[in-house]
Amino acid sequence: MRPVAEVIGIIPARGGSKGVPRKNVLLLAGKPLIVWTIEAALAAETVQRVVVSTDDEEIGTVAARAGAEVIWRPAELATDTAPTEPAIFHVLEELARRESYCPDAVTLLQCTSPLRGADVIDAGVRKLFDTGCDAVMAVTPIQHWYLAGYVESPDIFVPEYDYARRPRHQDMRPKYRENGALYVTRREALYRYGNRLGGDVRVIIMDPVRSLDIDTAEDFALVEAVLRGLGR
Repeated sequence: MRPVAEVIGIIPARGGSKGVPRKNVLLLAGKPLIVWTIEAALAAETVQRVVVSTDDEEIGTVAARAGAEVIWRPAELATDTAPTEPAIFHVLEELARRESYCPDAVTLLQCTSPLRGADVIDAGVRKLFDTGCDAVMAVTPIQHWYLAGYVESPDIFVPEYDYARRPRHQDMRPKYRENGALYVTRREALYRYGNRLGGDVRVIIMDPVRSLDIDTAEDFALVEAVLRGLGR
């Protein structure tokens, strides 16, 4: 059931990417990477509008062909050091200026999480409105998180735990990491905190496979193998 609210999906996709050059438009199992996220957003029952924010002509063309709206991002919001939030505000302010459009909530969808489907998006949006919280994000369980440490020069291990009190895995309290696949934020909370997260934040827990994030060529190959194995 569609919530009685207006929800916009914003997909940030700048042209410059360092780890995997041009990754947003590279083919992943036969489709440009960005198309996986666009299709998931368009298929979500809870999202009424899907917008790609980009500074890149090729990305814009691919996004439009896949069915997304495109809003051109200023160069100063598309640098290597530019945070994501200003790009979100830019989209909202452009749509408000052009159409007096004012959604109730924003779902931020990053291209690097192609295994996140429409079901995850819908679950996040519904949790936002069902609970009355300010924001929802996707997280993934961390395995053996406690038995970790640092390596200092030349090769000295500095543990973050006491060797003499090594806990058993089954006794550890579960811990989760932000996986970047989904953020849903009430518009008022977005402006109040200046951030996609703030106030009462709830979570959607995703399994490790669907949480795979593409930052390197190795990640790209791994996700492609998963998609091929799923017959997609």
